[in-house]
Amino acid sequence: MKKKHSLYIICLVLVLVGVSCAPAQPEKSPEEQPDETQQPHGDYEDGVYFANKADVDDHGWKPLATVVVQGSEISKAYFDEINEDDRLKSFDQDYLERWKESSGENLLSAEPELVDALMDGQDPNQVDAVSGATSTSEKFKQLISDVLKESPQPDRDEVYYDGLFKAEGEYDERGWKAYVAVIVEDSKITKAYYDEVNEETGKLKSYDQEYLAKWKENSGSNLQEARQKLVQDLISIQKPQDVDAVSGATSTSLKFKELIEEALTPLVD
Repeated sequence: MKKKHSLYIICLVLVLVGVSCAPAQPEKSPEEQPDETQQPHGDYEDGVYFANKADVDDHGWKPLATVVVQGSEISKAYFDEINEDDRLKSFDQDYLERWKESSGENLLSAEPELVDALMDGQDPNQVDAVSGATSTSEKFKQLISDVLKESPQPDRDEVYYDGLFKAEGEYDERGWKAYVAVIVEDSKITKAYYDEVNEETGKLKSYDQEYLAKWKENSGSNLQEARQKLVQDLISIQKPQDVDAVSGATSTSLKFKELIEEALTPLVD
């Protein structure tokens, strides 16, 4: 009893001089220390974020990423890579075919998988790499993580947000799905892309010579030239709804205008 009483007196004295009697806690390793610079997932500032790498990689590509946050959560994300010729990987049939041949995977399906995983977990660091697209996955995770550490762009009511934006339709009865991408810099549309991908073959219309020949025979117009005109008019006019339909390509014109307008409206009330 005297021993317990003595221990109590000693601890009381130690507490009074600022020394704790509690058992010492092991010091955390640097890997276990919390990263105070990292934004807690699911608690982001609302707005539109955009980032791109300043330099191209060894193969001539650099990644672009846009993230939209609403209600403190990631609601949309877009990612692609662009080369010095302003070609996007997701619209480059030659690149897509080489990718599939070497990896066995479809690059067009990798991005949606990464975006879905990001929105599900709300944390880029927790996104698993897509099979056959390890390098793309790592670039996606790193750029999304970097951009979310920045501040979102100021609210813009009458001009466009800067960034890479995308939209896609549904597969039609013939197995084609239209999809677009648009790049905005300093609130101006500077680049736009449109194509349609075949559900069965994975081939893009703009590279399908047989389809292009049949189109010209039936409509009397050149489909590739029609799409180029739509893009040029969009960049000139800056308003998709004011772009005139191209003769002989009415359906394509309509899909182009609708999807570009959808892509340029990242925030939903």
